[in-house]
Amino acid sequence: MNIKDRMIIALDYSDPKDAKEIVERLGDAASFYKVGLELFLNSKGEMVEYLTEKGKKVFLDLKFHDIPNTTTMASIFAAKKNVFMFNVHSGGGKKMMKSVAEKAREINPETLAIGVTVLTSFSEEDIRETYMSELSLKDLALNLAKITKEAGMDGVVCSPWEAKYVKEVCGEEFKTVCPGVRPRWSVANDQERIMTPKDAIMNGCDYLVVGRPITKHENPQVAAEMVLAEIEEGLKGKC
Repeated sequence: MNIKDRMIIALDYSDPKDAKEIVERLGDAASFYKVGLELFLNSKGEMVEYLTEKGKKVFLDLKFHDIPNTTTMASIFAAKKNVFMFNVHSGGGKKMMKSVAEKAREINPETLAIGVTVLTSFSEEDIRETYMSELSLKDLALNLAKITKEAGMDGVVCSPWEAKYVKEVCGEEFKTVCPGVRPRWSVANDQERIMTPKDAIMNGCDYLVVGRPITKHENPQVAAEMVLAEIEEGLKGKC
């Protein structure tokens, strides 16, 4: 995999003009972008076409979560858009994910369908309060990753802290997409479980989602190159 393809730039904007401006400023420094719910809705979906026309890879981060039929229909939409990757909530269950995986693969075998385990904004206390569960955050994420793999999905969104264990349980080919990646020179913002790009790669992350440390930097291209250098350092450390 190309080093540049491991870095997914999060376009967390409400105004498509701002998103397009940062894509233009980054130029060849970035090849892969995440379009989330906020930008997708505010651009009426057109941001996906814009990035595709620019020759960029797209991670459609809409986190579909509904009954199997509804989620599958939404996934067919994503597959037809020829995005590189899209996601659903693993909490929707194995039946839902199995239907998504089968139909998305039938429509577009090149598109990766992945499941969201536990949001990186969650803490151990949040897990106990929300789910009334005594499971640790790690164990909950691993169980969700396990059923995602069993459903035939291609990988999961998880914290970089869980990536190593996901690989151990689900295998090296099972993709790990990790937000909560923050270079040492940036601030944590609203993420609870964060890790540097170098450490994230060494801990089993395949794709790193990085937003504000790059998009809010005074020189986004330089910031992107710094993150890529850390990714390369992490890859060398794994050898």
